[in-house]
Parts: sequence; C-alpha cells; structure tokens
Amino acid sequence: MNDGRAPAATPDPAAAPADSYRAALRWLAASRVAVALTLLAFVPLQDAGRFAAELGDPVWFERVAVVYLLAAILYLSTLHRLDRHFDAMRVVHALTDLVALTALMHAAGGLRSGVVVLLIAALAGAAVVSTRRMAASFAAAATLLVLAEASWPLLHGGGDAAMTMTAGLVGVACFATAMTVNWLAIRLHAQEEIARRRGEDLRRQHAVTSQVVAELQQGVLVVGPRGAVTTMNPAARTLLGVEAEVPTLAADSSPAGGPAWAALRRAYARWREGGSPTHAEVELSLPAPGGAAVRVSLRFMGGDGGDDVVVILEDQRLVEVRAQQLKLASMGRLSASIAHEVRNPLAAIRHANSLLAERIDDPALARLARIVEDNTVRIDRIVEDVLSIARRERAGDESIDLRVFLTGFVTEFAAASGADPRRIAVRLETDRPIRFDPNHLRQVLLNLLGNALRHASGAEGAVLIGWRERDAHRLELTVADDGSGLPPEMLEHAFEPFSTTDSRGTGLGLYLARELCNANDATIRYEAATASGRYRSVFVIEPKRDSPR
Repeated sequence: MNDGRAPAATPDPAAAPADSYRAALRWLAASRVAVALTLLAFVPLQDAGRFAAELGDPVWFERVAVVYLLAAILYLSTLHRLDRHFDAMRVVHALTDLVALTALMHAAGGLRSGVVVLLIAALAGAAVVSTRRMAASFAAAATLLVLAEASWPLLHGGGDAAMTMTAGLVGVACFATAMTVNWLAIRLHAQEEIARRRGEDLRRQHAVTSQVVAELQQGVLVVGPRGAVTTMNPAARTLLGVEAEVPTLAADSSPAGGPAWAALRRAYARWREGGSPTHAEVELSLPAPGGAAVRVSLRFMGGDGGDDVVVILEDQRLVEVRAQQLKLASMGRLSASIAHEVRNPLAAIRHANSLLAERIDDPALARLARIVEDNTVRIDRIVEDVLSIARRERAGDESIDLRVFLTGFVTEFAAASGADPRRIAVRLETDRPIRFDPNHLRQVLLNLLGNALRHASGAEGAVLIGWRERDAHRLELTVADDGSGLPPEMLEHAFEPFSTTDSRGTGLGLYLARELCNANDATIRYEAATASGRYRSVFVIEPKRDSPR
C-alpha cells in the first residue's frame, strides 16, 4: 500500500556516501594494515619451514610487503582528511590492493600460493563500498591481473598451460564474488537508510509528543509494568508535589514522594488489584499546601499484557473554571439578547416621559420626570455598550488624518454631551495618519474622553488629546487629564468588564475600548504620570505600525 511517502531510493555511494559507506571504508583500511603486517611477518621465516621454500622471490616479496604496509598506514591516517574525496579514495584503495596483492602473489610463486585468496577477499571488500559498475570494473581488473600473472611464465618459455584455466576460474570467482557482495551491500545499505529515516521520524515524533505533553494542563505519568515512572510532565509534578527525583509506584517500594504521592500509590495499587481495567477513572483527594485538599480525577489507560500505563491527572478546579467560562459565555449571549429586546420598550418609555414632561407644571413632578430621563439614558448607554461588545464588527483598515478627525470629533462631543469645549485641548506633534477603523476610533475616544471629563477639573485644557511619534514607526494617541488618576487597587482591573469607581458608570467603557483596539491590531494601556506634571492620568493607544517608508 502507498502511505503517501516517496519510496526509499537505493543508496548510491557515488552520489552521497552515507556514514555506513565511510565506516566500511575505514574498516577496510584498518584490515589492510593487519593483512600487510601479517604478510610482512612471514618474511623472517624465509630461511625456515616449508613456506620459505615456496617463495619464488623472497626479496621482492619483502619489498612489496613493506611498500604495501606503508601505503596501508598512509591510507588509514588520511581518511579523515580526504573525506570529501570519497570516490577517489575507494578507487585508489581498491587498485592498490589489486596491484600489491598481484605482485605479492607473483613473488610467492604465482597462482599456486594462497595470496590469490587474499586478492578475492580484497575484491569483495572493495565491492562493499562501490557501485555495481565500479564493482564490475574492479572484478575485470582483478581478472586481467590474474591472467597476466598466469601468462607471464608462458611468455618466458616456462610455466604450465593449466594455469591459464585456473586463472580463468579465478576470474569467474572474482566476478561472482564482486557482484554478489555488491548486491548484498547495496541491499543492506538500503535497509540501513530506511531504518535511519524511520529513526529520525521517531525522534521527531518523540520530541513533538514530549513538548505537547509538557504543555498540557493535565498531569500525565507513564508507568512501567513494575511501577517505575518513566515520564512525568510539569503539571503532574505540581499536583503531586514532586520536584527532583521521581519515586516509584511499586507497592513494595520505600514510602517516598510525600502524602500526595502516597495517595496516588494507593489508588494505583487498588486499580491493579481490581484487574487493571482499561480507561478506568477514579476521583482522588490530594493534600495541598496549607492543609487544603485538591480533588483530582485519575484516569488509567493501558496496562494489558505488561505494557506501560498512562495515568492522567486532571485538577477538578480547572474543570470547574472551564464550566464557569462556558456558563459566562452563555450568559453573555443571553445578556445581548435581553439588551436587544430592552431597546424598544426603553425607547417607548423615554418618548412617553418626554411627552409627559411637556405637560407638567409642578416642579416636583418635573423633577421626577428628569430622574426618569436620566435613568433611561443610563440604561440606554448600558444596552449600547453590551451590544457593542456582542457585535464585535470587523474592523476596517483606513488611514485617518487626525487633524481633521479630532476637530470634528471634539465639536460633536461637546455639542452632544454639553461639555465645555474649552476643557478639551488637542496637541498634534506629527502629521502622520493613524491606521484605524473610524467608527471604532470614535467609540474608543468617546469612552476615554467621557471618563477623563468626569475625573478632571473644570480648568481650561483639563483634558488633553495628543498625537505623537515617540520612535521611528511608533505612534501614540493619548488621552490625559489632570485628575487624581486611578487608585492603586484599580490598576490591575482597569480594563476588566464591570470594573468602575463611578456609581453611575457601567464598568464597560474601558473594556469596550480595549476590545475595539484589539480588533484594529492596536494596544491600549494606562500610564500614571509624575506628580509634578499637570496631567497625572494618561491612556495611551498604540496603533498598528505602518511599514517603513
């Protein structure tokens, strides 16, 4: 079956020699030194024993053996330096073996000596690190050398004609050995490449799995068949109070790991005694610092046939938090629906109150009508804020000229709210535009400017809207006031919903401003200025950065 992967290509040492080919060449170089030393060790025996009598030319044999040994040592010592010339090295090594062993065979008495076996063995070693064509070439070269050795005595009027037949058989053996060994070596290297790739895949999968398990909020333990814990993520360490050495869950082990670990060990022992059912789930109460208890859900997975067991520990507090978040999300959708339905009757009440106020002459009743009007306006503002949060319309990316935008905005705001326009000052320190949705920017400034005017003094320029370029490609839109600023206890919760210090406020203004800024890839933050300056409270909006000009 095709699993989507490309089939593994047969490794070609000529294209990109793998580590296995380099290792094989190192072993061949080392074995060459051993063979040369062994051949050279027979030279002192030339005056004793049968072997010395069979040497055709002991002097020539000794000289060739010495040269062969020196070449073998040279090749072995320069392998790491000539690693980039792998193709040239294996050709030189193979030809050196063939020529040197043929010369030794000639000095030892020809094909009747046992050196021909070493020649076939060297040919097999060269075939291990060669391609098919190179192996065939080496076999042909060895055959030609053997035929030349068999024909040399005939050319000088001596020798035996039967040696030519023997040389032919040796040539056939050379070809058979080279091609067979080369075929087996290529198959072996192909399987090794497949194993290497699979090992790399397994290492990558293990790394990804370890990273995912480490980031899980749930505790994860992997327990061996004998109770040894092989894996434990940080969440499990926190729940169980284990910091350094991981204790074991075996029943006969020493009681280490603290009370939480002892409770887990008892639960593990009960699960084992119950037959080790797969996906068994129990609830456990673990002691926590301070004398409290943490309810943890344990889930045992695996354990059949002596396999590893995966233990999942889930803090029930996190489950309750997620359930509470889902409940709040449902309540948010319900609140948006209720707010939408409230708008129509609220508009009818406000309209009827306006008509009724026109016919009232009694000051007391007129005061009650104004109270109704003020509270309906407040309810309408709450409804509008809730619907604005629920809608979260997609922001439009526009370039706004703040010089024109702020002039019109301040005029409209003063006319709509009845605020003294002299209390609002505008300071533009750069002519660069801002990237923002116009409707979202208007809503953000409405909330920030309304809050600033409620807490600022009645002096001229008590509230300052600024536009500046602090650094290259870093712009800031600020709304500052000369009020007392946010109290310290409100700094952490300033942008949370329903967080307000004004009894008449909704607590949604800053939260809505932050949500609209996030929708436009902008940020908003609060900064407390120095006490020596006039403006002690500043809200800073940092819009999305433009690309460098």
